[in-house]
Parts: sequence; structure tokens; C-alpha cells
Amino acid sequence: MCGICGVLERSGHVPIDRNLVEAMTDRMGHRGPDDQGLYFSDSIALGHRRLSIVDASGGRQPMSSGDGSIHIVFNGEIYNHQSLRRTLEQKGYRFSTRSDTESLLHLYEEFGDGMLEHLDGMFAFAIWDSRRRRLFLARDRLGIKPLYYSMTNQTFVFASEIKALLLHPSVSREIDPIALDGYLALQYVPTPRTIFSAVKKLPAGHLLVVEHDRVMSRRYWELNPAAAEMSIEEGRERVRSGLEASVRARLMSDVPLGVFLSGGLDSSLIAALMAQQMDRPVKSYSIGFEGGGWHSETEYAELVARSLGAEHHTHIVSAMEIGQLLGSVLEQLDEPLADPAAIPTYLLSKFAREQVTVCLTGEGADELFAGYRRYALEKSMLTVEGIPRGIRKVFGTAAARLITGRLRKPLLSIGLDQPERFVFLRSVIPASARNELLRSEVGSQVDSDHLERRMERHFVAGRGLNEILRADTQEWLADDLLMKVDKMSMMASLEARVPFLDHKLVELVAGFPASWKYRRGTSKWLLKDVARSVLPKQVIERPKHGFMPPITTWLRGDLAGTLDECLLDPQALSYSYLRAETVRSWISRFKRGDARMDLRIWIILCLEIWMRRIADRPVPGTK
Repeated sequence: MCGICGVLERSGHVPIDRNLVEAMTDRMGHRGPDDQGLYFSDSIALGHRRLSIVDASGGRQPMSSGDGSIHIVFNGEIYNHQSLRRTLEQKGYRFSTRSDTESLLHLYEEFGDGMLEHLDGMFAFAIWDSRRRRLFLARDRLGIKPLYYSMTNQTFVFASEIKALLLHPSVSREIDPIALDGYLALQYVPTPRTIFSAVKKLPAGHLLVVEHDRVMSRRYWELNPAAAEMSIEEGRERVRSGLEASVRARLMSDVPLGVFLSGGLDSSLIAALMAQQMDRPVKSYSIGFEGGGWHSETEYAELVARSLGAEHHTHIVSAMEIGQLLGSVLEQLDEPLADPAAIPTYLLSKFAREQVTVCLTGEGADELFAGYRRYALEKSMLTVEGIPRGIRKVFGTAAARLITGRLRKPLLSIGLDQPERFVFLRSVIPASARNELLRSEVGSQVDSDHLERRMERHFVAGRGLNEILRADTQEWLADDLLMKVDKMSMMASLEARVPFLDHKLVELVAGFPASWKYRRGTSKWLLKDVARSVLPKQVIERPKHGFMPPITTWLRGDLAGTLDECLLDPQALSYSYLRAETVRSWISRFKRGDARMDLRIWIILCLEIWMRRIADRPVPGTK
């Protein structure tokens, strides 16, 4: 795992500041504490920070072709690089290292942009082809590794992290109102936007080419599988063998590795498959919250670890730790991301990094196999799609008046069609509340239905559960969960690998009937069937909890002072975009016990703290 960056002066006449590129590279030192490399030419500069996982003595970057015409910086791992290497050797290519970076270099020489269809892995890389004066960028199919860029008239800048881009004087810090509205709704900024108008994310499964006066981006992979033509028994066997192969590939390492073990089905199954394939005890790591309660799953993690003979380690997090780290974690995330599990993920990564350099994780299984509780509700709503919308709306609104709690929001959504319902159910702050929250001069720049229009592409072929799962895979998983895991693990200089997101496994499962995933009231039905031979029954059959920290407890306890000092401050930076009176009203409702306000307040507090960190203003009670 590494950090990459680069600057291209497209005119070829503007010198590149070496000190600036060195500073951009150094800004990502946490992503690669083992080595640093730079490449400079007349119009291009490339920077690289390295976390050595394979071939520590070789594989330095930037790496150049034998004739010195092609140069690469690469972040990630290519799991099939050894088979690619054999193929390339048969074609006459010679290798001087054991690294997957060299395989990428020769693969580009052989196939050009077509190299991407041969790759199995997680990656973000840039290749400078000096003969063609062509910069080629690519990001992996599922978006496991990040890649950001910014363009002005003649300058193109890219990096693994936004904080490196912001060091370049051409990159403006102006806030994008549409991105801000997306964040307030979903707790993350949807791709390709970032919170900064001048900075974009290269979407998952996309490539980008800068050549002469042309900048072109296109999708090279789409999650659009054909329906499975197999029996459920064959499907079960293919999931089992595919997951075994994915775990085996991700055990490739010259450094110690372990697994994040929550005690839930997903990470427990990964740990069990690791134990089957390793000749030494698996090192497993879990995190719990002070005081225990339903937020903590450490007892189940310990149960699984004992059943596997794992070498298990647990770290208990206090609310004080959360408060102290909130500022530095939000800054590390590069842009507002209000996932409450970010800080525990960092603390778990830091804890594991004391012993290992790589950890496998269970991300992706919920989106592939219908693991979230909301999928049961969404599946039930599909049964009323044939009823006229007006009738559904009247019924849903009337029923919602009589019911409080978790069911109220789904009832209100009955009158909506996909993709409106998809957005409504996932919005922490709904559109009507965002209209109250955004200052008029900000809200006037935002189309009220921009999120719904964005989601339409996911529901062209159908509106069933499989379409919902694919939408969550390409939206929530890519822009929230995977970015959280990447940024938080890299903050601790730890590489995180995600076996469920082997693209061949993803394509396979996406083509299965929805009834294989959610069956007779059971979520993850097929995956649980796969797990029965390797996991304790109580782990497989217990209800899903998820990695959900106790936000309300934090906001009423150790973070209460930070909340008041940040958001009751008339000079709060976020009040340049938000109505202070609305925020204060929501805080008052929260303090009176309105449970609907806790996540709203959390999202706004994270925004304010993030703004203060990038503006170098102090944040009370945090580091």
C-alpha cells in the first residue's frame, strides 16, 4: 500500500517546482513510511511513498521501463501478478524485481489501456508514456483504492489524498454546494464530486487519459452481470471456492498479516478461511466500547477466535479517546465523512499495526448478500409497487402519523418510486430538512432532485432487491465504507485487504437470484449456508448488529462540551453555508431527547470540526 501523486504541465513550458512535489509526497508519508521516490522530466513529476509488503528490497517507485520511456507510480496490490508475469515472460519481457509494479509496467507496454481487463486486485496508478506525451490513470473496479485529481487550463494534478492536492497553488479550496448537500443527506460526498469544487474523484472502474489538448475519462468495467444459470447447490459451491481463492490470493505478503474480527458473520468467515490456509495461528484483532452494551461484540469475536485457535487481541475504546481523536481523524479523511465507525476503525488499525502490516477485513458482504436490516423492509415494499402511487402515498402518510420509531420512515417512503425511495431511506437529513438547513444563497445552487437523478442509472434494468444491492455496492460501499477503511488503515500505515470484493466473486453473486440472498426472512441466506461448516452456530444465527458506535452517548457525554463550543459559537465556520438558527433548534431538540436529531447533529459537528482543521482553527477537546 502506498501514496502516489503527480503534476503534469500540459503546455510543456512551465517548470515544475521540485520542492512542491516533494512536499505533496511527504504529506502522504503515513501511507508509505518505508520509502520515498520522485521522478522529474520537462513537463511531468511523479511522487511515491511506499509501504513495503512484497519485495521490500526491490520494487522502488517511480519505476521506469528498460528504455526509460514509460514511468509508473502505483498504489495497491495485484493479486494475479505472478501469473501475469509468466505470460509476459513468454512474450519476451524480462524482469529485474519480484514486484507487481513491474508487471503493470510491462502489461502496459504489451496491451496499452487494455491492460486493465487482465488485472485482479485493488489499485490506483498513473503511467507516463513519454513517447506519446500521455498520462494514463486508472482505479480498481470496486473503488478500494482512492484517486483524486484537479485540472486548470494547463495544469493537471493527481494524488491518493486530497490533502496532497491542496498544497498545489492551482487547486482552489472553494466548497461545492452540491457536494455539501450530498454530504448532509448521505454522510459522505458522492463520486465524482468532492467537497472542493476544483477536486474530483476518479470513479471506481474508470480510467482517465491526459494527452495533448484532450482529457478523457471512461468506464472500463460495469457491474452488470448476466443471470446465473446454475442450481443453488452449484452457486453455494462456487461462492465457497471463490471466497477460498480470494482469501488465498490476499495472504500473499512478505510481512506479518492478520484479520479484523468483529465476531459477525463476514469477518468470522474470512478468519476461518485464513485459518484453513495458514500454517500458523491467525492473528485476529477486535475492538469494543467502554461499558459494553449492544454496541460491543467482543464476546463473539473471542468465541470465534477460540474456535479457530486464533491468537486474538482486543482493544477497548473509551469515549475520551473518541473525543481526543475526532479532529485528527476528520482531517485525515480529506473531506467530510460522518461515518461514526471511522475513529474505532483507526484505533483498531493502530492496535493491529503494533504486530502486523496487513489485515484482511469483511467489507462488501452486506451489499453482496443482502445483510442490512433495511433490505427486509425494501423487499417488502416491492410488493406494493403495482398500487397507484397516489394511493400508496395516502396510506403511508396516514400510517406514519400513528407510528413512531424505526418504522415511520419506511412508511413515509411507500408513496415513492425508485430511485426516490432509495435516496429517502438512506438520507440522514431528508430534503425538506436540508432546505431548512442550507443558507438560501447556498441552497439556490442545488437542484433539489440531484441525488434522485444520480441514482436513476441503477434502476434502468429493474427495481428489485438485486438492483438495490448493486446500487449500494457502487454508492454507499465505494464512497463511504471503502474510503473509511482506506483512510483509517493508512493513517496507521496498515494495509487493509477485502476478500469479498474480488471482482469475479462480485460478478458471480450479483447474478444470483435475490431469493438466494434474502430467503424466508433470513438475510445472507446463501453465505450463512457456506459458513455452516466452519463457524459456530451461534455466530451464524445471531442477529446482525454492525460496527455502530454509541453516538448519542458520546454527544451527551465526553463530546458535549465540544458540541456546544463548536456549534453554539456564532463564528462557526459551517455557518457560512448553514443556517445557525436551524442548527441551534436541532441541538435544543436533541438535548430534550429527540432521538431523530442525534445523527443530524453528528453530521453537522463533523462538518464544523473538519472545516476548522483545514483552516487551522482550534477544535475544543480534540487533538
